[in-house]
Amino acid sequence: MKKHDKGFEERAVDEREWQAQERARLEARIGGTSDDPLVARYRKVSQALRAPLPDALPDDFAAQVARMAQAGVAAPMHVEEPDSPFERDLTRVLVGLFGVAAVVFAAMFGKAWLAPTMELLRLDSGVAVNWVLALGACVGATWLTEQVRRHRQDAHA
Repeated sequence: MKKHDKGFEERAVDEREWQAQERARLEARIGGTSDDPLVARYRKVSQALRAPLPDALPDDFAAQVARMAQAGVAAPMHVEEPDSPFERDLTRVLVGLFGVAAVVFAAMFGKAWLAPTMELLRLDSGVAVNWVLALGACVGATWLTEQVRRHRQDAHA
């Protein structure tokens, strides 16, 4: 016997399900009712499938868009509100605290990290050359993508 071959009981369950679905479909169409709870359950599904989808767009949406395009109306732009004085002052305080923390950190641990950092910055070091090349590649890739973006924007305008 094949593994994918269904047994008699499974085929009987499938047949009952199919018959219940068909009766529910027909009852939903003619408006009948059944005492079978399986048919009643499938009738709800059938009614939901027969109901039209809600329209998300108005009937004359295409005409409205065409009129807007013909008039040259641009899409509304998002305008950011200016920062409140509280946010601006809070940002200044936090930047100041960050600066003070950086100075304190440099004073406390400067000897431990300053010498190795200066060693890496020497251009005769192989590691430094690799970092300079990586930096150059990043700057070049950023510049190139900006040029491509501007070119596409000019082409579409």
